[in-house]
Amino acid sequence: MLISILVLGAVYSLNVSSSSSQSKIQHLVFIIQENHSFDNYFGTYPGANGLPADTALPINLTDPSLGSVSPYHLNETLPISIVGDELPPGVADPDDFSADLAAESNGSVSPFHLLTESLGQDLSHAWEVAHEAYDNGKMDGFVAAEGSNLTMGYYDRSDIPYYWDYADNYVLDDNFYSSLMGPSFPNHLYIASGTNGPTNMTETWILNGSIINNPSSLQGIDLTWSTLAQELSGAGISWRWYDGDANATAPTIWNVLPLFDYFQTHPNELSAHVKNTQDFVTDAKNNDLPAVSWIIPGDWHPPTLPSIFANQSISEHPPARSDAGMDYVAYLVNQVMQSPDWSSTAIIITWDDYGGFYDHVPPPQVDAYGEGFRVPTLVISPWAKHGYIDDTQYEFASLLKLAEDNFNLPAVNSWGRDVKANDMMNSFNFSQTPQPTLIEPANFVFGRDVSITNVLPLKTVVGQGYGANITVTAADPGDNPETFNVTAYANATPFASQNVTLASGNSVNITFTWNTTGFVYGNYTMSAYAWPVPNETNTANNNYTDGTIVVSIPGDITGDFTVGLKDLVILAQSYGAKPTDPRWSNVQTRNADINNNGVVGLTDLVILAMHYGQHYP
Repeated sequence: MLISILVLGAVYSLNVSSSSSQSKIQHLVFIIQENHSFDNYFGTYPGANGLPADTALPINLTDPSLGSVSPYHLNETLPISIVGDELPPGVADPDDFSADLAAESNGSVSPFHLLTESLGQDLSHAWEVAHEAYDNGKMDGFVAAEGSNLTMGYYDRSDIPYYWDYADNYVLDDNFYSSLMGPSFPNHLYIASGTNGPTNMTETWILNGSIINNPSSLQGIDLTWSTLAQELSGAGISWRWYDGDANATAPTIWNVLPLFDYFQTHPNELSAHVKNTQDFVTDAKNNDLPAVSWIIPGDWHPPTLPSIFANQSISEHPPARSDAGMDYVAYLVNQVMQSPDWSSTAIIITWDDYGGFYDHVPPPQVDAYGEGFRVPTLVISPWAKHGYIDDTQYEFASLLKLAEDNFNLPAVNSWGRDVKANDMMNSFNFSQTPQPTLIEPANFVFGRDVSITNVLPLKTVVGQGYGANITVTAADPGDNPETFNVTAYANATPFASQNVTLASGNSVNITFTWNTTGFVYGNYTMSAYAWPVPNETNTANNNYTDGTIVVSIPGDITGDFTVGLKDLVILAQSYGAKPTDPRWSNVQTRNADINNNGVVGLTDLVILAMHYGQHYP
């Protein structure tokens, strides 16, 4: 039943579901991952509200002549760094960054398939950047806000197959929003409590008494409102908060529960309920799952995680690889599916914020802080509808609402979003035949079947209009013959590709020619990537990067990508000219167009040489 109510001029649509009274759910498991928008993971999923075909975002909002960027395909092999968020560039786990904090507190661009999880650039998803990307609902500011086309990259089934398998067999929510248009910390507060305030702290990361950004320090933070965990304790309902770090009770910007006043003043509650992720595995095996579980990523790795990910974060927070995080999540899901508790469990997998990645749907603004951009959300349960795309409007407070309705609890805070949020019961059918398990191998490595083992660019200085040969050695170490595409890149720009079919164990050398026409002067790293062509069953992708090609301006002897008097002086002196005229002493600040004809040429060199006492016939 749908009821619309008017509250202070704002209309909220509430699903008043009769399903909760029929619920067969005794265990809710909330798995929280990091930093991906819906379009970034499921923008090309069939039937979902994904990337429109004509999407192209301006590079500069005030100057359309600079062009636009369309969506493109990313892949796993190199991490994307993030700035302006909770972690510095290159850091994928807050424990690596916030150990000191814990101690203190105790043109235009269209979407494209990302060819790498990192192209060496940064994305931000701070409050200010997110609102610039939002552009008052026009959703056209992502490229301009980020200063990077990486925001338009997306993944697909070839990159994150288990997640797409779950969507095929269970429920994909394509209208699920992060609660705040900004970074991780405030969104984790919504996950725990349904709100981001109020607080009487006065910090730059607080707006009108509510938290909107990540704190510069965790020291002294004491959050005085209630959490769902506290409410469950009061009602005598079992719960556990599992964190992957060695000290699970130490706060981070993801592990927010220890920052709440209730748990600071009731440390026994914290130690009794906050456990390491390994305890979740044990609890599932022992038929001892609590009524409500949260699982926060950290240093803990499942035993099945491929060794290539030994030093990888499993959070999926760039620069962490998505395949590593997916393997970790699949392992956790497998533990539930292989447990006696499976028949009465619902698993919700979601991501805490958009991570700086583009999403095309304007989030509804229910108050001054959100909603934020859509995030991927999967509902896995024997009672989840089969292959269903749920377009009901949800947000992080819907997780609380689901628990409240399922276990007959009131809203956590009277002002919290869970008062009005939909409860996610539309994702379930308690009258259906229970769905079977879907055990995934949990050891997927993007690119394990095809390897690019060598990229040998011409490591000399070349000018625009010249060609450089790049030799790529591609090998198939897998068990089956495969057809795959090899594409060569100069930095992030593709310049040549070729489809190759290889029998198992064979390799081939491919030579590509890079014509530098149209490339700006600068340093270019050569790389090659391989992935399966359409309709190939084996997922294969890898990359190799080797060396740098310098595209220089002819006459740029100093290598500073400009031609000035310093270059001409060096050249003149190499011919024996000796400085005799003081007017040419400050060569670094003089333009090389000595005769002012608009070009730098031999005439300028001759004039300069003559000033140095050299005479030509």
